[in-house]
Amino acid sequence: MHKLIGILSLTVDHLFEFIRFVQFSNGFSLNSSDKLRGKIVFRYHSIEKGLINDPIRYRFGKIKIQKLLRYLSLWVERKYSTSDSQFLTACSVVKSYMDLHIINNIDISDIINEKENCLIDSFSGKQKGGTIQIQAKNYFNLALASFDQFSSSRRSVRHFNGQMVDVETIGKVIQLAGNAPSVCNRQGYKVKLINNPILAGEILKIQGGLNSTANTVRQLIIVSVDRSVFVSSAEWYEVFIDGGIYLQNLLYSLHFYRIAAVALNWTKHFFLDKKIEKLIGFPKQEKIIAIVAIGYPVDSFKIPFSQRKKVNETLDIIN
Repeated sequence: MHKLIGILSLTVDHLFEFIRFVQFSNGFSLNSSDKLRGKIVFRYHSIEKGLINDPIRYRFGKIKIQKLLRYLSLWVERKYSTSDSQFLTACSVVKSYMDLHIINNIDISDIINEKENCLIDSFSGKQKGGTIQIQAKNYFNLALASFDQFSSSRRSVRHFNGQMVDVETIGKVIQLAGNAPSVCNRQGYKVKLINNPILAGEILKIQGGLNSTANTVRQLIIVSVDRSVFVSSAEWYEVFIDGGIYLQNLLYSLHFYRIAAVALNWTKHFFLDKKIEKLIGFPKQEKIIAIVAIGYPVDSFKIPFSQRKKVNETLDIIN
């Protein structure tokens, strides 16, 4: 009876989350500023990532740019706040895209029309957006600084120089990352170091989010959580909570040991989980949280400048 109640509880909890996700995610409607902002951020970050490519592929992301412009136009039409940090950042990212092509005398009038051009000009420059050039020799300067400086200095790096990180150093990283809290201290997180460049390349093909610079990656870390440590049906989501906490701690630990990294999204359909299981014999009881590309950065590289929300856009005070 206890097991049956657990199964029914798990089913109802999943149904509840399913309904809420359909109602409030932006995958099914854009009937609020929060949903539209989510679409805008998703699209502008995609353009930012295209702007860091070296060599640059001109006129890239035509469809993505056009969708982003439609969202920005809709934002203005609905009279949502034009002082919103993410709206302004998106306008600046598009402006960076436009300037890139103007400087290189490349016509993009079929991508951005005159009306859209005016919209971008009206709001760009009020918030930073686009890319930042970084020198590798300076990137880790704050690795031993106070936490506020250390945390602000860590950025996702996508351009690696091909040098492998030795296993001993990775061991130190994992030791430090293990300080991450977990539910009842069960420490269900697991790490797989993919130390074979060919195998790393195969996994990146499955993940599909680092196509332009995937050839510079020699090592990967797969972060997962073992479902076996959870004791009740109410804990099904704790897999993702504990895994996310550990992932952030891992990224900080890598930065502390002066290893560049980028966490790659693994919100994938189940059949891609099955592909990973088949490729490397991945344990079925573990849920992949993220794949992290690691290495040492090239001498000079660009990163997306993703503007963080202001405090008043994040914090709600309830007295």
